[in-house]
Amino acid sequence: MNTFLQELSKKAAERWASVLLGPGLLFVACVLVGRHQGFTHALDLAHLRAYVRSVVTDKAHQEPAGLVMAAAIVLFGAAVAGLAASSTGGLVERLWLPAGPDWYVNLLVRWRGRRWSRKELACRSVEAEARQELVRNRRRGIDTHSRSAELRRLLARRNAYSERQPDQPTWMAQRMAGATARVEERYRMDLAEIWPHVWSVADSQVRDDIQGVRDGFTGAGRTTAWGGGLLGVAAITFWWPAAALAVILLFTGHRRGRAAIDTLVPLIESTVDLYLRDTAIRMGIACPDAFSPAVADRVTRILRVRASDA
Repeated sequence: MNTFLQELSKKAAERWASVLLGPGLLFVACVLVGRHQGFTHALDLAHLRAYVRSVVTDKAHQEPAGLVMAAAIVLFGAAVAGLAASSTGGLVERLWLPAGPDWYVNLLVRWRGRRWSRKELACRSVEAEARQELVRNRRRGIDTHSRSAELRRLLARRNAYSERQPDQPTWMAQRMAGATARVEERYRMDLAEIWPHVWSVADSQVRDDIQGVRDGFTGAGRTTAWGGGLLGVAAITFWWPAAALAVILLFTGHRRGRAAIDTLVPLIESTVDLYLRDTAIRMGIACPDAFSPAVADRVTRILRVRASDA
């Protein structure tokens, strides 16, 4: 047991150091360099070398006590920055998958709806023009140039934005809502209600795969939070390389978040497809064949009764 606890604590320390302390040290370094370099000497290496030389030759930093104190301050700052980024990453996830407030969500839904309507109108316009052109050319006996490639391109752009009229405030939330709608259509089941039970029945490998993607989504939110922090450093110190790095991190974090959701949605749907029948059987409901609407009604009644008892 002692060996197990030692290995567990070692892995936890390694994870903490890689997730929080490593990026935190980079953040602290950016703060120190940005504070010294500023806008005027942003890329002046000679100016930076002079600063590092003055710090190294300072007698206060050459004494053991001074070295320990400086190292402790830097590590403490890195740890605080890492914890702040981790907490802010959770806020970023809630911005990507917002549940409220209503005014904020409704505003984003209306904005996305207008954008989708413009894309839909462009598709319909090209389709109508192509149909009219086909009729005119047939009357004249002229071969019609196909505009199917253009229409496919416009449809692909529209579907990449949203396959239907958006009713969610962000692309990621729309993708998750799509999974809920498809599970409802296939099985007449509420994904939020049945998912904890499907999760408990699913194979450990499936759960590890989903958890890995979920951890990737959390990491994407944390990367975006680091980008926001560096943007703040750039605004305070006027050291523009921090802003350039911030933009890269913000873009990378957002792209990774979208990729994680794009992978997570089919994983969730496939898990429901594979283990929903087993879930019903574990709940004591006979399901000899496919998962039918009658079985769905019985499962829903059991879940609702348990929820009302709770």
